[in-house]
Amino acid sequence: MSDQLDKDWRDRAALIIKFPASLVPLVGGPLAELITETIPRLRQERIVEYLRELNTRLENLQKEVVKMALEDAEKVDLIESGGHLAARATSPVRIGRIAEIVFRGLTNNEVNFVRRKRLLGLFEEIDDDEFLILNAYGQSYGGDGSQAWENIDRPPPAVLGSSADELDDAKLYDLGTENLLRLGLLEKNYGHVKRGEYPPFDPQSDGFKSRIGISYVGRMLLKEAGINLQF
Repeated sequence: MSDQLDKDWRDRAALIIKFPASLVPLVGGPLAELITETIPRLRQERIVEYLRELNTRLENLQKEVVKMALEDAEKVDLIESGGHLAARATSPVRIGRIAEIVFRGLTNNEVNFVRRKRLLGLFEEIDDDEFLILNAYGQSYGGDGSQAWENIDRPPPAVLGSSADELDDAKLYDLGTENLLRLGLLEKNYGHVKRGEYPPFDPQSDGFKSRIGISYVGRMLLKEAGINLQF
């Protein structure tokens, strides 16, 4: 038993040593407890990677700016919120996006941190596939987004005669778009409709005919996650 306890202690100590120097003040807080006590090894590694990503960005700032950020309770809370989200991330790219959102919040002195955390909350609500879909709509906004769409495994639309597997694939893909619409990251544009009239009915979607595009909030989330947009 003592050997196992000793091994656990060494493992935890090794993780603490790996922390970036500029983030040492966080080691004594809830994020350290999350790393060393409450989550399995894989999630520990994700948080360590998140802290490394964040530190890479913070290294470009003056030390005094970093010091002030880590002494601000709201900014530390933002970092910890990013850590909780990173613990559930399933890819290094996603962890990098989380670190970018947090970093931009830390370096914006006029930001409302309660509201800034809403961006993290929105990011938490979408998976990697939905982020790619959102990015494709973002790149298509005012420009040619064909290259962004090439990165998405889009199934053919479900039609009469489609197999059960094809129907499943199409419906699961549509769920991603529906979730982005639900969150307000995408929006429907019904075109010019005269007052007192309704848009044409679309029997395929069983609703009014519309065109889907990225919303302002969707563009804001992409930019905060480090995506360059033309508009």
